[in-house]
Amino acid sequence: MLSQQKADGELLELYGKMIAIVLLLALLGVLGFRYFGSVNNIAAQGLRIDHTRFLNVLGMIKAQWLAQGRPKEMRLDWDTGSVISVNNQVTELEEMNLVKMSSGGWPLPNKLDSAGCEQLWYRLLGLDTASQQVVSSLSQGGDVCSYVANNLDRLGYQLTTGRVIFLTNDKE
Repeated sequence: MLSQQKADGELLELYGKMIAIVLLLALLGVLGFRYFGSVNNIAAQGLRIDHTRFLNVLGMIKAQWLAQGRPKEMRLDWDTGSVISVNNQVTELEEMNLVKMSSGGWPLPNKLDSAGCEQLWYRLLGLDTASQQVVSSLSQGGDVCSYVANNLDRLGYQLTTGRVIFLTNDKE
């Protein structure tokens, strides 16, 4: 009889451990769903912040363009220690930082395609679109670079006017 009670005690202890594990997994599952549900909101906040940064950078570039006498190309060098000029010749790294300017003083992509818009984003903000989960594209008219986040928020940059439009996909 004593061995039966011992076996029943071990069985109850095993059931207790299984219930504790199931409860722990359920708690982790709920927390995981809440975490992954908030990832899209965090990405959307990133695009909102990038909208403000984009506007500030464009204003700064426009001021530099006016101060430099309205050149057709400008060198955007956010990392001042990385470019070394040898005998006043443009190095390959400096050439990578050259940005075409419109007649109104707004930065233009070097190529009028989605890759050019992506490169313009990198040159203006110093951030890679892939790491930010942003997809770049050029409008069919070739005058608007669009940047779309994974939650379908959109940032549009009109190349001729410098106008930046931020559209959200809020469902609130």
